[in-house]
Amino acid sequence: TVNIVLNELILPANRIPSIPYQLNGKTYSFNPSYVEQLDQILQEASRRNINTAAIILIKKDRAGGGPGNPAGYLAHPKCEKSAIYAMANVSQPEGIEYYQAALDFLANRYSRPDKQYGRIHHWIIHNEVDMGFQWTSAGQIGPLTYMDLYQKSMRIAYLTARKYNANAKVFISLTHYWNWTPFPERGYRPRQLLEILLDQCKAEGDFQWAIAYHPYPQSLLEPKTWLDKKANFTFETPYITPHNIEVLDAWVKREYTWFEGRTQRTVWLSEQGFNSPDYSPASLSDQAAGMAYAWKKIRPLDSIETFIYHNWVDNEQEDGLHIGLRKLPADNQEPKPIWYLYRDLETPEEEAACEFAKDLIGIDDWDQVRYTEPILETGRIGY
Repeated sequence: TVNIVLNELILPANRIPSIPYQLNGKTYSFNPSYVEQLDQILQEASRRNINTAAIILIKKDRAGGGPGNPAGYLAHPKCEKSAIYAMANVSQPEGIEYYQAALDFLANRYSRPDKQYGRIHHWIIHNEVDMGFQWTSAGQIGPLTYMDLYQKSMRIAYLTARKYNANAKVFISLTHYWNWTPFPERGYRPRQLLEILLDQCKAEGDFQWAIAYHPYPQSLLEPKTWLDKKANFTFETPYITPHNIEVLDAWVKREYTWFEGRTQRTVWLSEQGFNSPDYSPASLSDQAAGMAYAWKKIRPLDSIETFIYHNWVDNEQEDGLHIGLRKLPADNQEPKPIWYLYRDLETPEEEAACEFAKDLIGIDDWDQVRYTEPILETGRIGY
């Protein structure tokens, strides 16, 4: 995944230097230094045959749009001041125009068959939208109104990307909550948002959206996700974590969730990791065991195409979490035990690398951690 902040990309018209781009009879200007950075990342990914998804982000811009600040049109005008990112401004013509122009530029440049600049295969639209007040804000509005905005943002991205790549999909990004939110006055339940989106597609025409889920452990601080108590095996579960990831697999296999009722939705686990509370041997072993447990749980689930570990290195700005595969820069980014484990997954060394975790989890065989019973529910939750 590659974060792309559209406000950094688009410039006022005729800015020098800039990359001019024609669309619908109008010339737009894009930031050459930002584009060069994207080229370097995406070219490197292409050289290594890595499929790449762009995470489309929009910073809040309190200055607003105008001739000198077209990027100011991109953020939804009711984005909260406390938010980190904004919903796309699909409520105003200018917002739609500049949003579409930025996406068209990216899809055109990064969908070339020759991969001259690298390639974007899929598009994750905004971040963790169930926590909209923080990551994708459009003000404090109800779930139906919120999803009306969001599905417009997804649909614009989908139609734009499909102009250049007939296989491109757009993904809805969700946290590890499911049928619950800890912020009922400001947040949304992921399952509720998904079911609203399904109903909107039934009413307005379906498109091939997919799911980018973030199944962290119940507590991001606790790597021993096999102990998660609030992740149960029902469709009413408050959380989906590695402990009960089978629930997500079962939900996308229900035919009413399928694209046009005939094609199962794609699932990526696009952001998750396991914390090492400190660098003691016990903490580092627990972190690696969390990864082994998650891998052995998801490997048999054919709905899940991708697991993207977050993060490759510990980050001092991540609220005290140490979820990296490597230690902090102050510790020379030394590989942790989880780094060696992750390296060995899907190789002949996988079984030996994961063996230590059985004692920590309290099992003799990996089949003991997998849930194989039917997952039942009383009915759709409604909204």
